[in-house]
Amino acid sequence: MRSLLRKVWRPLVDELSGDRIGSLWGIRRAARRPAGRILLAAHMDSIGMLVTRIQDGFLFFAEIGGIDARVLPGALVQVHATRAGGSTPLAGVITSRPPHVQTADEKRKVTPVHELMVDLGLSAAQTASRVQIGDLIVFAQPPVRLGSDLLMAPALDNRASIAALTGCLAQLRGHALQWDVIAAATVQEEEGFAGAYSSAFAAHPDAAIAIDVTFGRQAGPPEWKTFKLGEGPTVSFGPNLHPQMGAALMEVAASNAISCPRDVMPLHSGTDAYAMQVSRAGIPCGLVSIPLRNMHTPVEVVALADVEQAAQLLAKFVLALDRKFRARLKVHA
Repeated sequence: MRSLLRKVWRPLVDELSGDRIGSLWGIRRAARRPAGRILLAAHMDSIGMLVTRIQDGFLFFAEIGGIDARVLPGALVQVHATRAGGSTPLAGVITSRPPHVQTADEKRKVTPVHELMVDLGLSAAQTASRVQIGDLIVFAQPPVRLGSDLLMAPALDNRASIAALTGCLAQLRGHALQWDVIAAATVQEEEGFAGAYSSAFAAHPDAAIAIDVTFGRQAGPPEWKTFKLGEGPTVSFGPNLHPQMGAALMEVAASNAISCPRDVMPLHSGTDAYAMQVSRAGIPCGLVSIPLRNMHTPVEVVALADVEQAAQLLAKFVLALDRKFRARLKVHA
């Protein structure tokens, strides 16, 4: 993902850089100095798995990042086999025991992750020669268009937001900016926000916005926790987020006819904003989220219109930043 983004972002930014753990930074400089600095962060990592044991050619694994075990049996995967050089991932499937050979008790339960296996279709000797403990496993479900505007694919949490951030950079091209913009594709959000901590510390911004996903509307969950696909990205409010950042985002949305429902987060947001808010002496943070169905499964679903509107909101927000905005973010005693 990082290699792909370097190619895509190179013509959109003035400088490409990054941290020592893998995050990528695309930097657009303001037209004049001194200038404010805003960090726009979307994580490019996704949930996955790690080989823990090899037995008779089958791979046992552990989850990385909170996978929904209910949907794993039968899932298509790729194994990044280091002994095979890693250049061509090995295709596999997570084994599913037929119901005919399950006990009545087993049929009523979700099979724990540590009991599932990956079948590569190789002999025990072939598997042992190519795969070793610690190799990474990712979902390999091909992307599918649903209806007229929906996209189903794995890793849309948070590649959908990476697409929105890239769209923002494209819309800023050719505009003179009053603030520096640091676009960060962060790593390890799913396992502790490492890339957000390092990026926020290095960038030392005056303000930051995390771009992530939120829960898409579907049958079952309460409506106040979910948002309809195709009706725009959300702007969040809660203790993890600066109220003036949220208010400013909503003002920009209203002035540009962008639909933005308000999302309430009474605890921390579970996004890169959690780490960025407490970097250095504290950073005022906002959060823009794209509604997504089937979170943390191989078949996540977003509306492409929401991705496009998120990109537009971010670009319009950056273009509206001026010298007065930093004073708006101050906490007065």
